[in-house]
Amino acid sequence: MVLVPISSSSLARRSLVGAATRSLSPSIIPSRAFASPSRILLQEEGGQKESQPTSKQGILKSLLHGSPSAKAEGPTTFAQSHSQQVARGKYIHEIQRQSVRPDKVEQYRQLIGEYFPKLASQGLPVRLTGSWEVTVGDLETFYHIWEYDGYAGFDQAHLALSKDPAFQKFQSSIRQLLSDRSNWLTQEFSFWPSSPPRTTNGLYELRTYHLKPGHLLEWEQHWRRGLEARRKFVEPIGAWFTQIGGLHTVFHIWEYPSLEERKRTRDAAWQVETWNDTVSQTVKLIDKMHAQIMVPLPFSPLK
Repeated sequence: MVLVPISSSSLARRSLVGAATRSLSPSIIPSRAFASPSRILLQEEGGQKESQPTSKQGILKSLLHGSPSAKAEGPTTFAQSHSQQVARGKYIHEIQRQSVRPDKVEQYRQLIGEYFPKLASQGLPVRLTGSWEVTVGDLETFYHIWEYDGYAGFDQAHLALSKDPAFQKFQSSIRQLLSDRSNWLTQEFSFWPSSPPRTTNGLYELRTYHLKPGHLLEWEQHWRRGLEARRKFVEPIGAWFTQIGGLHTVFHIWEYPSLEERKRTRDAAWQVETWNDTVSQTVKLIDKMHAQIMVPLPFSPLK
């Protein structure tokens, strides 16, 4: 063993550091502990002591997987309020958009007119809410809304259809008629359940709102109040927000006897302060929006 001589100046410096450390007030220890999460303060009757630093492996595990206390707390209040307050939660609605080749529109109408009523009567957990053709907006475009008994019903229906020869034949036939198509799985807003089947012989307006991410709850709160003002002039058909497909998207459907009546009722709604406030507050939450006029197909439950 080799002994390294220590100078008197080094000894003096160490003595000063030790004395300064012993003279530190206990009141500053919490701030050091707060600044260094890896050090834990232990309260004892005779004073305060610090435990040994936690291992680097433990810190990394906490960062990657969450602390034990956070896991014990479970889902946040925000997530719970989203599922319980915004969504009705009873059904899943699939909104289908199908763009048809202009020279195949008549053939398309005939094909779905024969098959959709048969599909709705097969006893599967799926029901046709409505089918429409766009007359102002994206022409040669059709919208269909299907209602399922939750995601379990959706899974059950699609599993059964995947084994159904008639459905496979229908799919093969319809693909030849389409230029584009898309779909969304959506839920109803809790304050706005979909209308049951009825016949009014009116026009239907489909309004599509693409919201800025993170503003769905705020949208719901404003529309919950605004809908009451609109109900005085027109009965809403339904409102849905997407859960699978293009996210942060909201669909509204309204029914009017005519475009002239649509103008009259919308002008009247603007005189109601609640509706005025709803529009001014929600327009700030929208990235873009789209309005289209549709007519129901003969077999549509809503027509």
